[in-house]
Amino acid sequence: MAERAESATTERGAAAPARMDARRTRRVDWILGALLVIASMLVGIVQVSEHKSVSPVDEYVYIDYLAKVPSEGIVRGGERTGDYARETLACRGVRLLGTYPPQLCRTADTAPDSSFPTGGTNSADIYTPFYFVITWVLAQPFHWVGVSDLTNAGRLTGWIWLAAAAVLLYLSLRRLRVGPLLSFGLGLLMVGSLPAIWFNTYISTDAPTMLAGAAMLWGLLRFEDGARFRTLALTVLATVVTLFKLQNYGAVGVVAVVLLLRAAWQAFSVRGEPFGARLRSWITDRRVLAAALMAVVPMVFEVLWLALRNAIRVGESVDQGISAPFGWKAFISEMFKLFTGPAEGARDPSALGPIGFILATVLSWVIVSGVLGAAVVERRGSVGESIAVSTFGIALLLGPVLAILTIAMAGYYFALPVRYGLSLLPFYLACAGMLYRRKPWVGNVVAVVGIGCFGLSFLLPAG
Repeated sequence: MAERAESATTERGAAAPARMDARRTRRVDWILGALLVIASMLVGIVQVSEHKSVSPVDEYVYIDYLAKVPSEGIVRGGERTGDYARETLACRGVRLLGTYPPQLCRTADTAPDSSFPTGGTNSADIYTPFYFVITWVLAQPFHWVGVSDLTNAGRLTGWIWLAAAAVLLYLSLRRLRVGPLLSFGLGLLMVGSLPAIWFNTYISTDAPTMLAGAAMLWGLLRFEDGARFRTLALTVLATVVTLFKLQNYGAVGVVAVVLLLRAAWQAFSVRGEPFGARLRSWITDRRVLAAALMAVVPMVFEVLWLALRNAIRVGESVDQGISAPFGWKAFISEMFKLFTGPAEGARDPSALGPIGFILATVLSWVIVSGVLGAAVVERRGSVGESIAVSTFGIALLLGPVLAILTIAMAGYYFALPVRYGLSLLPFYLACAGMLYRRKPWVGNVVAVVGIGCFGLSFLLPAG
């Protein structure tokens, strides 16, 4: 009896420090998560206040779509851009491209369609209204506190998408057993990146893209942890992020391949079983079912959206003059473009001066070292190895696949922007976290680098 009492006392004594450590860890996570939210908010507030012109990344047609949400809810193919968007473009000009004649600002509502890009037609009809409706709703509180202009209010909502992406990335890294300081540093690196500046401080359909990638990464880890309704939840999540923007399907692809690899490793690593039995075990694995649903269901809804879009169009799709021949040279270019390309943002980083070059270069180094390094050093058959290998494979395949889908849907090919790989950025950073966690001092270095890059982002030239 005395021995059992002494043993129980010892166990309670050992459990108390463990509970204290757990509470301390949760407290640190809450603090660092809150700091990432504050950092995202600062990026939004400071950068939006410095934007004097319209982003060259189609913001003009996005502004028009946003302005039409209360009256139309959706933009139809061949539809004319409205007076508000035309006046905004004519009076503000386009960043890095220049300004319009002053008289066009005064007469934007009566100027001929030919005075505006794409013949005055809105080319954003390819997008579902998800982003624009949510952005319009989120913009209303900014109106209430004195931001009267819809464009500025809509731009300010970008930090909310960015903050959600940073927090989900941080939580995902922690689930991958990455230390809090390293997770925070990688989160800051994303918050202060050129993609965040270009897409989360202007009105852009890419504003939710990093969140889409982070959400798919989080969903994958929850699935691996055995969360309830995990197959249904992952399928719904994959469908939603794809309907926001087709390019987000890249993140869905990474998760699907990870699940297929994990199921294959478990099925085929069993020795002594006939090949047929192993194959059946793989095919009937829950992860294979989830991967199949994730691959098919979003595409079904995408086809339905395209059918609806064609049914409600009021004119022919606009020719933007960007078509190009698609051959082996283009195929190879697209194959490697989306690996490090997202680090550049929307334009050549050197257009933003030396700071833009530094931010893009540092993030590119992290991407390359993280993905390739994790693929090599992670334990065979582990979640980490599967994520790294799948991320690298999809990064190489996504460009050609999107190019082929573009030809099938639009009837022509154009050189894909590097931002089409942006949904993979959270996976790139997750790979970096898994690699760098092997040396504790790296967490301190990455935290310093993340803080430094975040600070440098505020010194970018205004536009």
